[in-house]
Amino acid sequence: PEITISSKNASLSSSGTDFTSLRSSILDYQYENGRRYQNYRKGEYLFPNDDDEQDRMDFLHHIYNMILGGELHLAPIVDAQRVLDIGTGTGIWAMDFADQYPTAEVIGNDLSPIQPGWVPTNCTFEVDDFESEWLYSRPFDYIHGRELTGTIRDINTLVKRAFEHLKPGGYLELQSFTFKVFTDDDSLAQRAPFTTQMCDLVEEAGAKFGKAMQNIDTWDEAFKRAGFTDIMVKVIKVPMSPWPKDEKQKRIGRYMQSAYSQALGSHLPGILGTVLGWSNEEVQVMAAKVRTELADLTVHQYSKVYIIYGKK
Repeated sequence: PEITISSKNASLSSSGTDFTSLRSSILDYQYENGRRYQNYRKGEYLFPNDDDEQDRMDFLHHIYNMILGGELHLAPIVDAQRVLDIGTGTGIWAMDFADQYPTAEVIGNDLSPIQPGWVPTNCTFEVDDFESEWLYSRPFDYIHGRELTGTIRDINTLVKRAFEHLKPGGYLELQSFTFKVFTDDDSLAQRAPFTTQMCDLVEEAGAKFGKAMQNIDTWDEAFKRAGFTDIMVKVIKVPMSPWPKDEKQKRIGRYMQSAYSQALGSHLPGILGTVLGWSNEEVQVMAAKVRTELADLTVHQYSKVYIIYGKK
């Protein structure tokens, strides 16, 4: 697709040479661990952006549709005409939203220009870092962000910035899995020691990297501090494998098992390798051990999806 660079970044220099250099930094990816990574804000995002990761993102979007009964949002938005999707990834949520609300102008931004070229006419994409200053000239009716765990250095700054760029009556909604695994019995503690260890390592890496991956249960406090009202927090347990008896939950668990197994290959090299200094061999061994525990249906593991929204 044609690359749109946000106004603040395009204005870094008026010279054609510097603009070409900026454009080059967006397209010149870096390659590590056999995976492709963005190079636009090097060191700010731990995870790859290659085809395998894009497939995982789109698959997770399908899982969200199952979890939420096909709903793209839970915030009670009415006649949203200007919408921003921060950290849009492949752009699949933004495109679905644009199709569902054809009168809305939908903008998605991301560090990587991995979105498709053929999109709804009311949907556009920008290469931008949502943690940089926002210079949008017109406010939004609705701002959305999904799967932003591990990408936010300061949740208070992000939520305050969103508040400032919303119209009165507008909503901010954040949806994300936590990088943590739970059970309601002792099966995780007894039969999944490597999964337990991995969760502890993720917490350690998030603190060292400066972008926490397990603190979503505190995000609603940032909404309160920013001035949002009518704040709603919904927490949904999602099985990580097809262990539940309920057929719908079993089906979700089967899909989650596949997506989570794929995520181990995407996320652990950055978390354990880049941040904590593990060798590639050590990372692969840990991923294999966690996958073995994931396949054990006597381990009744689940994750949690947090959906938080507030009104300005």
